[in-house]
Amino acid sequence: MSQSCSRKSHGRANLVAACVTVFSVAVLYTSFDPLPAGEDNLAVGSTPPDVVIDETVVPLPPKTLLTPEAVNSGSDDDSSPASAIQDNKVGGVQITDGGLLNSQETNKFCLLLLRDGARFLKNVEDYSGTFHREERIGGDLVPRQDIAIKVQHKPHFAVYMKWQNGERGRQILYSDEYDDGYMVVKFGGFKRMLPALKIDPKSSLAMAESRYPITDAGVLGMLHQIVTDRDRDVRRGHGFSCTRLRDQEFDGRNCYCFVVTYDAVEFSKTYRKNLIMVDSKIHVPLKVRNFTWAKNTEGFSEQELDEMTLIEDYSFTGLNFQQRLVAEEFSRENPSYRM
Repeated sequence: MSQSCSRKSHGRANLVAACVTVFSVAVLYTSFDPLPAGEDNLAVGSTPPDVVIDETVVPLPPKTLLTPEAVNSGSDDDSSPASAIQDNKVGGVQITDGGLLNSQETNKFCLLLLRDGARFLKNVEDYSGTFHREERIGGDLVPRQDIAIKVQHKPHFAVYMKWQNGERGRQILYSDEYDDGYMVVKFGGFKRMLPALKIDPKSSLAMAESRYPITDAGVLGMLHQIVTDRDRDVRRGHGFSCTRLRDQEFDGRNCYCFVVTYDAVEFSKTYRKNLIMVDSKIHVPLKVRNFTWAKNTEGFSEQELDEMTLIEDYSFTGLNFQQRLVAEEFSRENPSYRM
């Protein structure tokens, strides 16, 4: 009888201990609110609009001039002309109203727009918005991540990112201001109780979850990647097809749309096809969808092939280039980040 009572008493003690543990964890978890003080909550819950890019081919708009100097300069610095779009020519080729450009001329037009967008961004000190990414890592397509982002271009490059889904609350901060070259990672979810880590942004640990380092983060980083490919294709002049599609709205902004397809893997080791949406006013890319090569394409429709080979889907929504951000928002000492 006494042994039975002892077991019951021990069982009750274990139950009480378990309840205390669960309660303590709950208190610790809720003490870290999901949106730290000082964070802009406008981006929380922001999701990219569902976009099916209309691949209808359309002519280049009339009164367009793409100067060979603007395209072939290989530069997008501030010394270049503010815009090389005028008259009714592209790369010296006269366009009639309703006419179509060949691949090389369309690619030059896309490249000109992006270089003009780069000049715009290089004059922007900082901005905020929401970055949406879906990537294929190690052969697996990772579920879309929605990330509130703040980017600083001047006086030095810096990025702050905070996850809105998945590992909600996760934070990453990087700044060229710090000589150690490390980014700081603060985990989200239940792991938010762990201390922040300093990680080399180009280490295997950092690159295990992203196709690009945080040093390439932001609209300008994405733009530079696209410009590199478009410039390579312009210089080579063959092995690809570049077509302008019907204009389309994305996140309330009218966009020029382009599709680039490659003839064979020898012309583009990673990409089989690129879909690009460029803001028609400020000429920055807002959405990019990239597809890789498939070993077996027989019997698959274009749509099925795209679903199988999607490797990168990046977009930016809610971009705010007007509101200035204070220096503390890119500092490890910001108390609201708890880093």
